[in-house]
Amino acid sequence: MKMHLLSIMKIVELGFKELKGDKLDNNEYYRWWQIKKNDCELDITYEFDNNNKVKNAYLEFNGEQLKGKIITLADIETLIKLM
Repeated sequence: MKMHLLSIMKIVELGFKELKGDKLDNNEYYRWWQIKKNDCELDITYEFDNNNKVKNAYLEFNGEQLKGKIITLADIETLIKLM
């Protein structure tokens, strides 16, 4: 999935809480944020390379990765409102 990257500050502003990330191979790692509302979960995951640059970004709604279009801030805000 392609998504416009949000700053970590913006992710937190939207109400996401950071969960425990973990290390990947080759000194890469991921960070993960989640917002829960009305029995729904919305997750943002960023995978970082060994130079601390984002190499992948994922958005999941209730455990299903969203695909098909470039996800924008407006899309995320709409999902939060719908939850």
